[in-house]
Amino acid sequence: MRKQVTFLPALALGAAGTILSATPSIAVPITYTEQVTGASGSLGGTSFANATVTLTMNNDTTNVSGSPPSFFNVQTMPLMLNVTGFPTATFTDTIQAAVNQTTSLASPNAGFGDNTAVQGILFTKNASFNTYDLKTSIGPLMGTAIFTLGESFLTTDGSFVLNTITGQASFTATVSPALPEPASLALLVVGLAGLGLIEYRRKKS
Repeated sequence: MRKQVTFLPALALGAAGTILSATPSIAVPITYTEQVTGASGSLGGTSFANATVTLTMNNDTTNVSGSPPSFFNVQTMPLMLNVTGFPTATFTDTIQAAVNQTTSLASPNAGFGDNTAVQGILFTKNASFNTYDLKTSIGPLMGTAIFTLGESFLTTDGSFVLNTITGQASFTATVSPALPEPASLALLVVGLAGLGLIEYRRKKS
């Protein structure tokens, strides 16, 4: 009796080759973090003094827009706000991370701005931002803080106001490369191809 030939291994390997040859669509997560000591300010109407203020945005490098000397990355998730002694809040306006490579403010700077209110929330001045484009890891870089004195920014815990600061601000960006999706699929298909080949040889013997 003539044995039936199984083409699963060849088909699977062909599919794997097609997937591997495809152009990867790589999403690169990036987290921007800025920190300063708020000497005085308030959140939701409650005052704070000498509290650590941390702003954190999770985003993706593929969302970066702009060209020298300014680059922007508009939020894909809300900007998080942590103030010592308060629950974590998020800003309710549309926020963007931004870098100004050259500026009249004496030094390049990077930080966060409120697009809805058209105001800067907090920026850090540092000469190393003169070639930075928001797409790679950097920092932490320290520098003079730029903020809108007494400006009110809306959050889930009420208005956030920063009146005075102590010391310098810091800005950090951390990239966390993700595995390209086509490569993951290719590994799965190659594994299935191997199983098919084993089964084919078992039936043939």
